[in-house]
Amino acid sequence: MVKNILITGASGLIGGILAEHLSKNPNYDVYGTDKHIGLSVHYQIEKIKAPEGQQPILPPKKFYICDITDKDQLSRIIRNNRINIIIHLAAVLVDDSPAYFTHINCDGTKILFDIATKEDSVEMIIYASSARVVFGYLDNEPYSLLVKNIKPTETLKRITIDDPPMPAHTNACDEAYSNSKVYGEELARQYSSMDGTNVKFICARFGLINLPDSIVSDLYDWSEKTVWCSHRDLCQFIDRVLENQLILKKFQIYFVCSNNDFCWIDIDPGKDLNYIPQDSAKWDS
Repeated sequence: MVKNILITGASGLIGGILAEHLSKNPNYDVYGTDKHIGLSVHYQIEKIKAPEGQQPILPPKKFYICDITDKDQLSRIIRNNRINIIIHLAAVLVDDSPAYFTHINCDGTKILFDIATKEDSVEMIIYASSARVVFGYLDNEPYSLLVKNIKPTETLKRITIDDPPMPAHTNACDEAYSNSKVYGEELARQYSSMDGTNVKFICARFGLINLPDSIVSDLYDWSEKTVWCSHRDLCQFIDRVLENQLILKKFQIYFVCSNNDFCWIDIDPGKDLNYIPQDSAKWDS
């Protein structure tokens, strides 16, 4: 049976990667939404020249221009296309106003979860959280060595999903973004435990996913490079979640990154899904 998958934030970096990857699988019929068809904000963040004439990956009949806070349009898209799985990526990454993070990342997510749990066709939501929900641990040793690009002398104790979230307080933008992801995870937990809800919620705390698909750029220190996630490993993780849908718990959180030197987040639970990262960031390479 073909699964109908909706990717919110389909014009973004991760959305584009996953839309292209999943569209090649005959078992999936992929749809997408975004508030624009422009290029990902990552071109601006990573200071990379945007390619000319780039076209949307999804065909027009499967791509909808829709704001994540537009409840009525979002409901129609999910209902009319009998969406089974939602990969929720739509989010603000950069903005000067913390209130805008709340409006899009928090209010928009709640609207989507509320709609999805009322539609009989929806079976699972993969919520794009972020490893940044634990970047506050980098303020303390030995993790703070990574921020200074100092190579640790021993393996670091990994932060697990059982450790409390601790967003960094580096600036208002990062803090607002990270807090919105903590909120989204807790919201997913609440919806998964509601009476009558059959939708499964998988929260993926993605590490650093960047345009060049490498760690060469000087834009990043080793606190981010150690949680780098290649495009190939990103796609593999999503594949494993989709393949294991029937045995997944109603609510689960996973850290997702490649097999990097001095990785300080615990990706071992992914082994239960047969998620085995293929790529790695090497300190001395």
